[in-house]
Amino acid sequence: MSMHADVIVVGAGSVGTMAAWQLAKQGHRVIAVDRSTIPGPFSAYAGESRLFRTIYREGSHYRGILSRAVSLWRELEEESSTDLLRICGGVTIGRRGVPSFERLLESAQDQDSEFDLLSGDEAAARLPLHRLDEGSLALFDPQSGYLKSERAVLSAVQAAQRHGATFLEQREVNEIVRDGNAWSVHTGQETLTAPRVIVSTGTGARQFSRALGASTEIRPQVLTWFPLRDPAAYASADEQTIFLRNEPDGSFYGFPSSDGWTIKVAGSVYLPPVDTYDHPMAVHPEYLDTVTRYVRDYLPGVEPRAVRVSPCADAYTSDETALLGEIDGLDGIIAAVGLSGHGFKMAPALGAAAADLATGVPVAEDIAFMDPNRFGSPTGSTDRLVLSGAPE
Repeated sequence: MSMHADVIVVGAGSVGTMAAWQLAKQGHRVIAVDRSTIPGPFSAYAGESRLFRTIYREGSHYRGILSRAVSLWRELEEESSTDLLRICGGVTIGRRGVPSFERLLESAQDQDSEFDLLSGDEAAARLPLHRLDEGSLALFDPQSGYLKSERAVLSAVQAAQRHGATFLEQREVNEIVRDGNAWSVHTGQETLTAPRVIVSTGTGARQFSRALGASTEIRPQVLTWFPLRDPAAYASADEQTIFLRNEPDGSFYGFPSSDGWTIKVAGSVYLPPVDTYDHPMAVHPEYLDTVTRYVRDYLPGVEPRAVRVSPCADAYTSDETALLGEIDGLDGIIAAVGLSGHGFKMAPALGAAAADLATGVPVAEDIAFMDPNRFGSPTGSTDRLVLSGAPE
């Protein structure tokens, strides 16, 4: 069977679904295809929720993208009549001399952001779950919060479908082949053709990234949920904030859970890198030791006993910056991969930028730093792009 569209989106994850929503809303014929179900259980956004923050130590060049993301999150909430982005405030706890915390302070000052920087009794009074010491500083960002990630992706799918988009699930796309002035996308069940193709394959982007001269690593991260010692007190507290802690012995973060009796905590705890993430992965007990120690040492209001464990994975580029943009020598192909663990909060803006590129609309935000050609020219044919299945 053959199907034709104005734009094909290969990979209907966090960015792909948002691109499909924007394209369909603008009246374009769009087909989105994914190797899994949508939402997918082995996606980079799996595990209930993701952090949202505007004071961003990764750099002020994200500011425009973050601003557009907030507007689009609110737009998607209105279309779907669903609460997706909760701005509950956030705190980053650190100390002088820790590089990541110093960068955050610099970013807050450079962006002229609204924030409070507290220490001692003032900080402790606002953070009953946490143990602070004499050198601890707490930077409070009132514009931080969290996103209901899986619900957000489903909301984007439903919104796109209402505007006429087609979604094809459980289709593996091995290659994209030039077909005159268009591109053919072969799924094994259909041949899809369109003059423009957005590749947003998430954890399946390793071979595609290599074709761009880039290198990506698929890192499964361990997510954990721990019981609150006093759920009722936590529920009535004024400061149910997200938190990030940058300590000399490691970094971790957490935020409210939807069940009301646990909080979700994650640290820099990763399983060994994989070629692709498309099946359940076992988390052996030793991988819980580090995050359990963080909870025991720094969160006295939390029981250091994980009651739920769930891995997720993301594709990290060598410079931990996404590959977003048009590809030299492959006219009509737009890359939107390699989000490197911090892309979900910006997903609708990244998807909208990809949609703009696919339809010839100038992107208002600065995305030059995410140029997919920055690692060199694409390797191989300019008439055939292999996404998976060929030896690496």
